[in-house]
Amino acid sequence: MPGARVPRPVFAINPKKKMAKRALDSRSAYKNADRRRSKQTNTLLWVIIERAIAYADDLGTIILSALALVTMLSLLGLTHGALVDPWSSLLRRWFGWGSALIPLTMAVGAVGLLRHRQGSPLIINWLCVIAIELSLVGMLGLLSVLDGMALPRAESGCGGGLIGWGIATLFEDLLGSFLRTVILLALWLGFGGYGLRVFRASFIKLRKFRRQAQSGVGDVFSEAGSPVALVVHPEHLPYMPAKSPIDLPRAYRKNFRVGDQLDDKIARRIIRGERLPPFDLLEGGKQVRVTSKEVNLAAGLIEKTLADFGLPARVVDFRTGPAVTRFAVEPGYIEHVSTESEIRRQKVRVSQISALANDLALALSASTLRIEAPVPGRAYMGIEVPNSHPTLVRLRPVMESEAFQSISSPLTIALGRDVAGGSYAADLRTMPHLLIAGTTGSGKSVCITALALCLAFENTPEDLRLVMIDPKMVELLRFNGLPHLIGKVETELERITGVLRWCMMEMDRRYRLLEEAKARDIDTYNRKIRCRRNAERLPRIVLMIDELADLMMMAPDQTERTLVRLAQMARATGIHLVLATQRPSTDILTGLIKANFPARISFAVASSVDSRVILDTNGAETLLGRGDMLFLSPEAGAPVRLQGVFVSDQEIERLIDFWKKEVGDRVDVKEQLPWDELIARQAVTKDRDEILEQAIELVRRRGEASASLLQRGLRIGYPRAARVMDELEELGVVGRAQKGGRTREVLIGEDDDPLAPPETMGREGDTA
Repeated sequence: MPGARVPRPVFAINPKKKMAKRALDSRSAYKNADRRRSKQTNTLLWVIIERAIAYADDLGTIILSALALVTMLSLLGLTHGALVDPWSSLLRRWFGWGSALIPLTMAVGAVGLLRHRQGSPLIINWLCVIAIELSLVGMLGLLSVLDGMALPRAESGCGGGLIGWGIATLFEDLLGSFLRTVILLALWLGFGGYGLRVFRASFIKLRKFRRQAQSGVGDVFSEAGSPVALVVHPEHLPYMPAKSPIDLPRAYRKNFRVGDQLDDKIARRIIRGERLPPFDLLEGGKQVRVTSKEVNLAAGLIEKTLADFGLPARVVDFRTGPAVTRFAVEPGYIEHVSTESEIRRQKVRVSQISALANDLALALSASTLRIEAPVPGRAYMGIEVPNSHPTLVRLRPVMESEAFQSISSPLTIALGRDVAGGSYAADLRTMPHLLIAGTTGSGKSVCITALALCLAFENTPEDLRLVMIDPKMVELLRFNGLPHLIGKVETELERITGVLRWCMMEMDRRYRLLEEAKARDIDTYNRKIRCRRNAERLPRIVLMIDELADLMMMAPDQTERTLVRLAQMARATGIHLVLATQRPSTDILTGLIKANFPARISFAVASSVDSRVILDTNGAETLLGRGDMLFLSPEAGAPVRLQGVFVSDQEIERLIDFWKKEVGDRVDVKEQLPWDELIARQAVTKDRDEILEQAIELVRRRGEASASLLQRGLRIGYPRAARVMDELEELGVVGRAQKGGRTREVLIGEDDDPLAPPETMGREGDTA
């Protein structure tokens, strides 16, 4: 239309800008091509370097063999060349007649590299090397002396060459001609003979190891304790991984340092009572960590093994403990290409890595390993690998640590060290009872011994009393004579039931005292009676049973009923229980017992079923034994792996002697035991009716006795009532039967006890 406005085009093409853009795109294309070529070159270079490292032994063997052969032929004058002749002249000038040893040394190196490639390396004994070098020094000096000590002849390659002439001249200026010859001869013969003897001994050990390896026999060790050689035979020996980080591909090599970890914190200030024993009675110990080389090798093997199974993962951290090293493993991503050519990344599942526990143990040459997936409160999973040399954990360093001293409780117990090497302690008062289980030899008895020693070390006999039951009659008998112990360690099954019954009666008596004092627990009670005269102060009581299975087999109903009632109610009265058993089965650790023992320790067990019984989860079947344990705290949701504390017999004896000297006659360990009367009463009523005591109380209260009275009062039948009446007559409680159906006469008063044992009846072997 005329006058209409023509719209302006949206895009205007400028020819100059278009040419500039094409030039820029061309330069970018050249740069990208250069980057690709550079990247390909770098990749090829890295491939060549890795291949060269992988075949370094082969290359070294070929090069040394060729050099040895060419050098020997050149020294003999059988070959010549532009490079060979100056090389042989150089050797003759500096070493003289001793230049023949140079090709021999090269040949020995070639043989060593060849044997290393075959899996049987030669062991380098540095003492032998130094001795041979000193012998060669003496030999070159003697050759120069025999040649006349002329410098022109030494330069021409005679005698010991320039090196031999210089050595002989130095010794002549310092010692004179005669002593020079004697010293050089002594160096040659003395150190040469020593070097040959050491080399011969190493060669004999190497041959012995090869014979044992071919027959499947164990390792052979050198004098320093390290293996002489490692010969792998596929028919007799299992696969052994490489022991050097160089054998790992570069992508899996690590650079962790053990020294970067924080050591266990020692308490700055330790406050102890005046009467408590000093720490000098206990033996100290040092924590030995694994080397950085071992940590880096294990971390690299973990990553490589997982990568071989198609599971990329990365070891991001580690912690070394006394028995195991825990590696923090972070799962990676797996890339998948979809049908639309899109790359999708999928996270590696934790269950996939956990399923490879046996394969990881095989790659690490470990007997067993434990995978904690995931670590509570951390964004990684833990793989716990056993150390080659476990460290013994002593009681003193743990008690001196900040973790122990920070718990302000008289019942603080030292449990051991965790997988990071830190001390671990707990409060028995807050547990309030402890259940321990594990197979024979796993460390249960040692744990109970350490707990008892720790409690006796931190409390006086007036504050803490121990009741020990040891049906095995082996472990706890060492504490006999300790003033904290009530009487002696009980070992007879007939007396143990009386001990448990006394503990329950003592609990009831303490509850009555708390009720009178209007106190809610033992601590409140002791504070209230502090200013009262003639008031009874209540010490805490810890009942320790080393083997629960024997008691459950002898009297399961009575034992379970007593232990459950004590576990439910004894906390407020200051009575705590520590039970141990080597049979963590459901017939020993019943549901009622487990429900009242939230704090549990599991040492190595035989199967995962036993682990679930004691810990309600798997993991205890993979423990190493000898103190390796899992501790389940009532306040934690997952068990913690620890290395238990070890105490020696000497430490126990020193502690007992200290308390005997400190206490003196204030605590009489020979006094009659409080449960002796109960045991004697059980002996009197052993073959009698169980309701006999109730019948005695009934006739004493009524003042008369008859079978019909017992029937009505005890709700029993006539035959049983008649038998109880006859037993009362035998005990002298009632008189003879009266004629005409009259009631019998009651012969005892209110203060009489017909079931009381005679005064001379006491504990066997003790005086009343």
